[in-house]
Amino acid sequence: MPNFAIMRCKKLAGMGSVAAALQHCYRDRETPNADQGRTPDNEHLVNASTDQAMGALRDRLPEKRRKDAVLAVEYVMTASPAWWAQAGGMNEARFVRQSMAWLGAKYGVENIVAATVHRDELTPHISAFVVPITSDGRLSAKEFIGNKAMMTQDQTRFAQAVSGLGLERGIEGSKATHQRVRTFYADLGREAITPAFTEDELKPQKVKGDTLVQKVFGAVESAHGVVERLNEKVSHGVAPALASAAAARLERRRADEMQKTALAKDKELKAVQERVERVERLFKGLTKTQAEQVYAMLVGFKQENQREIDDRAQRNARIEEQRRSQTTAIQPQKNDRGRGGPSR
Repeated sequence: MPNFAIMRCKKLAGMGSVAAALQHCYRDRETPNADQGRTPDNEHLVNASTDQAMGALRDRLPEKRRKDAVLAVEYVMTASPAWWAQAGGMNEARFVRQSMAWLGAKYGVENIVAATVHRDELTPHISAFVVPITSDGRLSAKEFIGNKAMMTQDQTRFAQAVSGLGLERGIEGSKATHQRVRTFYADLGREAITPAFTEDELKPQKVKGDTLVQKVFGAVESAHGVVERLNEKVSHGVAPALASAAAARLERRRADEMQKTALAKDKELKAVQERVERVERLFKGLTKTQAEQVYAMLVGFKQENQREIDDRAQRNARIEEQRRSQTTAIQPQKNDRGRGGPSR
Protein backbone atom coordinates (compact mmCIF):
# COMPACT_ATOMS: atom_id res chain seq x y z
CA MET A 1 0.00 0.00 0.00
CA PRO A 2 1.46 3.42 -0.92
CA ASN A 3 2.51 5.93 1.72
CA PHE A 4 1.19 9.45 1.26
CA ALA A 5 2.57 12.90 2.04
CA ILE A 6 -0.08 14.77 4.03
CA MET A 7 -0.41 18.54 4.35
CA ARG A 8 -3.29 20.57 5.80
CA CYS A 9 -3.60 24.27 6.60
CA LYS A 10 -6.00 26.57 8.42
CA LYS A 11 -6.42 30.35 8.41
CA LEU A 12 -6.29 32.10 11.78
CA ALA A 13 -7.92 35.54 12.08
CA GLY A 14 -7.60 37.43 15.34
CA MET A 15 -4.93 37.34 18.03
CA GLY A 16 -7.11 35.14 20.24
CA SER A 17 -7.34 32.40 17.61
CA VAL A 18 -3.59 32.50 16.99
CA ALA A 19 -2.77 32.40 20.72
CA ALA A 20 -5.13 29.44 21.34
CA ALA A 21 -3.58 27.45 18.47
CA LEU A 22 -0.06 28.22 19.69
CA GLN A 23 -0.96 27.14 23.22
CA HIS A 24 -2.01 23.79 21.77
CA CYS A 25 1.25 23.62 19.83
CA TYR A 26 3.40 24.31 22.91
CA ARG A 27 1.18 22.18 25.19
CA ASP A 28 0.28 25.16 27.37
CA ARG A 29 -3.26 23.81 27.54
CA GLU A 30 -4.58 20.30 28.10
CA THR A 31 -4.22 18.13 25.00
CA PRO A 32 -6.24 14.89 25.47
CA ASN A 33 -4.82 13.20 22.35
CA ALA A 34 -1.21 13.72 23.52
CA ASP A 35 0.80 11.39 25.77
CA GLN A 36 2.28 13.64 28.47
CA GLY A 37 5.02 11.12 29.09
CA ARG A 38 6.34 11.70 25.56
CA THR A 39 5.80 15.47 25.42
CA PRO A 40 9.49 16.12 26.33
CA ASP A 41 10.35 14.40 23.01
CA ASN A 42 8.70 17.24 21.08
CA GLU A 43 11.19 19.42 19.21
CA HIS A 44 10.73 23.17 18.81
CA LEU A 45 12.32 24.25 15.51
CA VAL A 46 11.29 27.93 15.53
CA ASN A 47 10.76 29.71 18.88
CA ALA A 48 10.45 27.78 22.12
CA SER A 49 7.26 29.15 23.66
CA THR A 50 3.89 30.72 22.96
CA ASP A 51 5.15 34.11 24.17
CA GLN A 52 8.14 34.03 21.83
CA ALA A 53 5.99 33.00 18.88
CA MET A 54 3.41 35.71 19.60
CA GLY A 55 6.21 38.28 19.85
CA ALA A 56 7.62 37.16 16.48
CA LEU A 57 4.11 37.37 15.00
CA ARG A 58 3.61 40.96 16.19
CA ASP A 59 7.00 41.93 14.77
CA ARG A 60 6.03 40.63 11.33
CA LEU A 61 2.53 42.11 11.14
CA PRO A 62 2.16 45.39 9.22
CA GLU A 63 0.79 48.35 11.19
CA LYS A 64 -2.04 48.93 8.73
CA ARG A 65 -4.29 45.92 8.14
CA ARG A 66 -7.97 45.05 7.94
CA LYS A 67 -9.77 44.16 11.16
CA ASP A 68 -10.80 40.78 9.69
CA ALA A 69 -7.40 40.02 8.14
CA VAL A 70 -5.91 36.54 8.46
CA LEU A 71 -2.94 37.00 10.79
CA ALA A 72 -1.41 33.54 10.48
CA VAL A 73 -1.80 30.24 8.67
CA GLU A 74 -1.40 27.02 10.68
CA TYR A 75 0.11 24.03 8.87
CA VAL A 76 0.17 20.35 9.75
CA MET A 77 2.69 18.33 7.70
CA THR A 78 3.02 14.58 8.13
CA ALA A 79 2.85 11.24 6.35
CA SER A 80 0.94 7.98 6.50
CA PRO A 81 1.28 6.23 9.90
CA ALA A 82 2.82 3.19 8.20
CA TRP A 83 5.66 5.34 6.86
CA TRP A 84 6.57 6.65 10.33
CA ALA A 85 6.56 3.09 11.66
CA GLN A 86 9.44 2.07 9.37
CA ALA A 87 11.11 5.41 8.49
CA GLY A 88 13.92 5.46 11.04
CA GLY A 89 15.63 8.48 12.57
CA MET A 90 17.52 9.56 9.43
CA ASN A 91 14.45 9.62 7.20
CA GLU A 92 12.41 11.35 9.90
CA ALA A 93 15.03 14.11 10.07
CA ARG A 94 15.04 14.42 6.27
CA PHE A 95 11.25 14.70 6.24
CA VAL A 96 11.41 17.55 8.76
CA ARG A 97 14.16 19.39 6.83
CA GLN A 98 12.48 19.03 3.44
CA SER A 99 9.03 19.97 4.77
CA MET A 100 10.38 23.10 6.44
CA ALA A 101 12.35 23.99 3.30
CA TRP A 102 9.15 23.77 1.25
CA LEU A 103 7.29 25.99 3.72
CA GLY A 104 10.14 28.51 3.84
CA ALA A 105 10.32 28.70 0.04
CA LYS A 106 6.59 29.40 -0.14
CA TYR A 107 6.31 32.07 2.57
CA GLY A 108 9.89 33.13 3.31
CA VAL A 109 11.83 31.66 6.24
CA GLU A 110 11.54 34.95 8.13
CA ASN A 111 7.74 34.63 8.16
CA ILE A 112 7.70 31.28 9.99
CA VAL A 113 6.97 32.26 13.59
CA ALA A 114 6.56 28.78 15.12
CA ALA A 115 7.35 25.20 14.17
CA THR A 116 7.31 22.11 16.37
CA VAL A 117 7.76 18.39 15.71
CA HIS A 118 5.12 16.66 17.82
CA ARG A 119 6.16 13.15 18.86
CA ASP A 120 3.73 12.78 21.76
CA GLU A 121 0.83 11.70 19.53
CA LEU A 122 0.21 8.43 17.70
CA THR A 123 1.42 9.86 14.38
CA PRO A 124 4.38 12.29 14.50
CA HIS A 125 3.84 15.54 12.59
CA ILE A 126 5.09 19.09 12.15
CA SER A 127 2.92 21.93 13.40
CA ALA A 128 3.97 25.28 11.90
CA PHE A 129 2.63 28.84 11.86
CA VAL A 130 3.42 31.39 9.17
CA VAL A 131 2.51 35.05 8.62
CA PRO A 132 1.15 35.48 5.06
CA ILE A 133 3.18 38.57 4.08
CA THR A 134 3.51 39.26 0.35
CA SER A 135 6.74 40.40 -1.29
CA ASP A 136 5.47 44.01 -1.26
CA GLY A 137 4.67 43.89 2.48
CA ARG A 138 0.91 43.25 2.39
CA LEU A 139 -0.92 40.84 4.67
CA SER A 140 -2.80 38.54 2.26
CA ALA A 141 -3.53 34.87 2.89
CA LYS A 142 -5.56 34.90 -0.33
CA GLU A 143 -2.42 35.21 -2.43
CA PHE A 144 -0.94 32.09 -0.81
CA ILE A 145 -3.92 29.74 -0.35
CA GLY A 146 -6.74 31.72 -1.93
CA ASN A 147 -8.67 29.05 -3.82
CA LYS A 148 -9.03 25.32 -4.42
CA ALA A 149 -6.72 25.34 -7.44
CA MET A 150 -3.88 26.90 -5.42
CA MET A 151 -4.39 24.39 -2.61
CA THR A 152 -4.28 21.54 -5.13
CA GLN A 153 -0.97 22.87 -6.46
CA ASP A 154 0.38 23.12 -2.92
CA GLN A 155 -0.56 19.50 -2.22
CA THR A 156 1.31 18.45 -5.35
CA ARG A 157 4.38 20.57 -4.65
CA PHE A 158 4.61 19.44 -1.04
CA ALA A 159 4.46 15.80 -2.13
CA GLN A 160 7.19 16.48 -4.70
CA ALA A 161 9.36 18.06 -1.99
CA VAL A 162 9.36 14.82 0.06
CA SER A 163 8.98 12.32 -2.79
CA GLY A 164 12.54 11.09 -2.33
CA LEU A 165 11.50 9.57 1.00
CA GLY A 166 9.12 7.05 -0.56
CA LEU A 167 6.08 9.29 -0.20
CA GLU A 168 3.62 10.21 -2.92
CA ARG A 169 0.71 12.52 -3.48
CA GLY A 170 -2.86 11.36 -3.10
CA ILE A 171 -4.82 11.08 -6.35
CA GLU A 172 -5.47 14.58 -7.68
CA GLY A 173 -9.18 15.25 -8.01
CA SER A 174 -10.04 12.53 -5.51
CA LYS A 175 -13.42 12.81 -3.80
CA ALA A 176 -11.78 11.95 -0.47
CA THR A 177 -12.84 14.36 2.25
CA HIS A 178 -10.14 16.71 3.58
CA GLN A 179 -10.31 17.37 7.28
CA ARG A 180 -9.96 20.60 9.15
CA VAL A 181 -6.75 20.96 11.12
CA ARG A 182 -8.53 20.60 14.48
CA THR A 183 -10.27 17.37 13.37
CA PHE A 184 -7.03 16.08 11.90
CA TYR A 185 -5.24 16.62 15.22
CA ALA A 186 -7.91 14.62 17.04
CA ASP A 187 -7.65 11.77 14.53
CA LEU A 188 -3.92 11.50 15.21
CA GLY A 189 -4.91 10.36 18.72
CA ARG A 190 -2.89 8.03 20.89
CA GLU A 191 -3.70 4.49 22.01
CA ALA A 192 -6.44 3.92 24.58
CA ILE A 193 -5.75 3.70 28.28
CA THR A 194 -7.92 0.97 29.77
CA PRO A 195 -9.53 2.35 32.96
CA ALA A 196 -8.93 0.28 36.08
CA PHE A 197 -10.41 0.97 39.53
CA THR A 198 -9.01 0.17 42.95
CA GLU A 199 -11.17 -0.66 45.95
CA ASP A 200 -10.31 2.68 47.52
CA GLU A 201 -11.52 4.54 44.42
CA LEU A 202 -14.94 2.92 44.75
CA LYS A 203 -15.31 4.39 48.25
CA PRO A 204 -16.43 7.98 48.87
CA GLN A 205 -13.42 10.31 48.99
CA LYS A 206 -12.76 13.31 51.17
CA VAL A 207 -13.52 16.55 49.36
CA LYS A 208 -13.47 20.28 50.05
CA GLY A 209 -16.74 21.35 51.56
CA ASP A 210 -18.87 24.37 50.75
CA THR A 211 -20.05 25.38 54.22
CA LEU A 212 -17.87 26.64 57.05
CA VAL A 213 -18.51 23.47 59.08
CA GLN A 214 -17.51 21.26 56.15
CA LYS A 215 -14.39 23.30 55.58
CA VAL A 216 -13.39 22.96 59.22
CA PHE A 217 -14.27 19.30 59.82
CA GLY A 218 -14.06 18.04 56.22
CA ALA A 219 -16.65 16.48 53.90
CA VAL A 220 -17.15 13.19 52.09
CA GLU A 221 -18.36 12.60 48.53
CA SER A 222 -21.98 11.77 47.97
CA ALA A 223 -22.94 8.70 45.95
CA HIS A 224 -23.53 11.02 43.01
CA GLY A 225 -20.04 12.47 43.44
CA VAL A 226 -18.48 9.00 43.34
CA VAL A 227 -20.32 8.21 40.10
CA GLU A 228 -19.20 11.47 38.47
CA ARG A 229 -15.56 10.92 39.45
CA LEU A 230 -15.49 7.37 38.09
CA ASN A 231 -17.31 8.37 34.90
CA GLU A 232 -14.73 11.08 34.31
CA LYS A 233 -11.91 8.55 34.62
CA VAL A 234 -13.61 6.19 32.15
CA SER A 235 -14.21 9.02 29.70
CA HIS A 236 -10.59 10.15 29.89
CA GLY A 237 -9.39 6.60 29.29
CA VAL A 238 -11.56 5.69 26.30
CA ALA A 239 -11.51 9.07 24.52
CA PRO A 240 -8.19 8.34 22.76
CA ALA A 241 -9.53 4.95 21.62
CA LEU A 242 -12.54 6.66 20.08
CA ALA A 243 -10.26 9.14 18.32
CA SER A 244 -8.10 6.28 16.98
CA ALA A 245 -11.21 4.44 15.75
CA ALA A 246 -12.40 7.61 14.01
CA ALA A 247 -9.00 8.01 12.35
CA ALA A 248 -9.10 4.38 11.16
CA ARG A 249 -12.57 4.91 9.67
CA LEU A 250 -11.42 8.05 7.88
CA GLU A 251 -8.36 6.24 6.49
CA ARG A 252 -10.53 3.38 5.19
CA ARG A 253 -13.03 5.79 3.67
CA ARG A 254 -10.25 7.81 2.07
CA ALA A 255 -8.67 4.65 0.60
CA ASP A 256 -12.04 3.51 -0.80
CA GLU A 257 -12.73 6.92 -2.34
CA MET A 258 -9.26 7.11 -3.85
CA GLN A 259 -9.73 3.64 -5.33
CA LYS A 260 -13.04 4.71 -6.88
CA THR A 261 -11.41 7.80 -8.33
CA ALA A 262 -8.58 5.70 -9.75
CA LEU A 263 -11.04 3.27 -11.35
CA ALA A 264 -12.98 6.15 -12.92
CA LYS A 265 -9.79 7.66 -14.34
CA ASP A 266 -8.71 4.23 -15.59
CA LYS A 267 -12.08 3.77 -17.32
CA GLU A 268 -11.79 7.19 -18.95
CA LEU A 269 -8.24 6.42 -20.12
CA LYS A 270 -9.34 3.11 -21.64
CA ALA A 271 -12.13 4.88 -23.55
CA VAL A 272 -9.60 7.33 -24.99
CA GLN A 273 -7.24 4.49 -25.92
CA GLU A 274 -10.07 2.66 -27.71
CA ARG A 275 -10.89 5.77 -29.76
CA VAL A 276 -7.22 6.14 -30.69
CA GLU A 277 -7.02 2.47 -31.70
CA ARG A 278 -10.09 2.85 -33.96
CA VAL A 279 -8.44 5.76 -35.74
CA GLU A 280 -5.16 3.84 -36.08
CA ARG A 281 -7.01 0.90 -37.65
CA LEU A 282 -8.42 3.24 -40.32
CA PHE A 283 -4.90 4.25 -41.39
CA LYS A 284 -3.34 0.81 -41.02
CA GLY A 285 -1.81 -0.45 -44.30
CA LEU A 286 -1.71 3.00 -45.94
CA THR A 287 1.45 4.73 -47.07
CA LYS A 288 2.37 8.06 -45.57
CA THR A 289 1.16 9.89 -48.67
CA GLN A 290 -2.14 7.99 -48.67
CA ALA A 291 -2.65 8.68 -44.98
CA GLU A 292 -2.07 12.42 -45.57
CA GLN A 293 -4.61 12.36 -48.42
CA VAL A 294 -7.17 10.63 -46.20
CA TYR A 295 -6.55 13.16 -43.43
CA ALA A 296 -6.97 16.04 -45.90
CA MET A 297 -10.29 14.52 -47.05
CA LEU A 298 -11.48 14.27 -43.44
CA VAL A 299 -10.59 17.90 -42.81
CA GLY A 300 -12.41 18.88 -45.99
CA PHE A 301 -15.54 16.98 -44.95
CA LYS A 302 -15.45 18.69 -41.58
CA GLN A 303 -15.12 22.14 -43.15
CA GLU A 304 -17.93 21.38 -45.61
CA ASN A 305 -20.21 20.28 -42.76
CA GLN A 306 -19.42 23.48 -40.87
CA ARG A 307 -20.24 25.59 -43.96
CA GLU A 308 -23.59 23.83 -44.27
CA ILE A 309 -24.34 24.56 -40.61
CA ASP A 310 -23.41 28.25 -41.08
CA ASP A 311 -25.49 28.53 -44.29
CA ARG A 312 -28.48 26.95 -42.57
CA ALA A 313 -28.19 29.39 -39.69
CA GLN A 314 -28.04 32.34 -42.10
CA ARG A 315 -31.10 31.10 -44.05
CA ASN A 316 -33.05 30.71 -40.84
CA ALA A 317 -32.05 34.22 -39.79
CA ARG A 318 -33.25 35.68 -43.14
CA ILE A 319 -36.56 33.81 -42.92
CA GLU A 320 -37.11 35.08 -39.38
CA GLU A 321 -36.32 38.65 -40.47
CA GLN A 322 -38.80 38.40 -43.38
CA ARG A 323 -41.47 37.05 -41.08
CA ARG A 324 -41.04 39.96 -38.69
CA SER A 325 -41.17 42.47 -41.59
CA GLN A 326 -44.41 40.99 -42.96
CA THR A 327 -46.02 41.02 -39.53
CA THR A 328 -45.21 44.71 -39.14
CA ALA A 329 -46.55 45.57 -42.64
CA ILE A 330 -50.05 44.07 -42.17
CA GLN A 331 -50.81 45.73 -38.85
CA PRO A 332 -53.95 48.03 -39.18
CA GLN A 333 -53.30 51.79 -39.30
CA LYS A 334 -55.27 53.91 -36.83
CA ASN A 335 -57.20 56.98 -38.26
CA ASP A 336 -58.36 60.08 -36.53
CA ARG A 337 -61.59 58.42 -35.43
CA GLY A 338 -59.58 55.69 -33.94
CA ARG A 339 -57.93 58.33 -31.85
CA GLY A 340 -61.32 59.52 -30.53
CA GLY A 341 -61.88 62.55 -32.94
CA PRO A 342 -65.37 64.02 -33.54
CA SER A 343 -67.74 62.07 -35.82
CA ARG A 344 -69.83 63.65 -38.62
